[in-house]
Amino acid sequence: VLVVEDDPDHAALIQAAFAYRNFPCLVHVTWSSEEAMDYLLGRWPFDNRTRNPFPHVIILDLGLPGMDGLGFMRWLNTRPEPWALTPVVVFTANANRGIAVQAYALGAREVKVKPTDFTELVDIVDAVLRRWKPHIA
Repeated sequence: VLVVEDDPDHAALIQAAFAYRNFPCLVHVTWSSEEAMDYLLGRWPFDNRTRNPFPHVIILDLGLPGMDGLGFMRWLNTRPEPWALTPVVVFTANANRGIAVQAYALGAREVKVKPTDFTELVDIVDAVLRRWKPHIA
């Protein structure tokens, strides 16, 4: 799972949600769209595919510094590589329906408003994994 999240607290909570349910998967965090692009392209420091395998799911924040999450999705749509078809699940603090419509138009499989409750976050992560990577949930 590749998590693209610039807020260290949100990233830690998402990682904790995976750990809480003992999901047997690797969770990699990148802090910007540009770093996520480097990860997917296998650029240093992500050039070792054993340590940094291609994700089966991308959890994407939209409010990122530099290129925002929607820009990342536009970039992903231009890529010919098989990983460009990786399911993207948007986690956003923005409850604006227009943002969700844009994310779906760019290929998001789901758009979730970041919950304030950890138990709810764990349930959302569990549901996301069951839908997009069922053999690990």
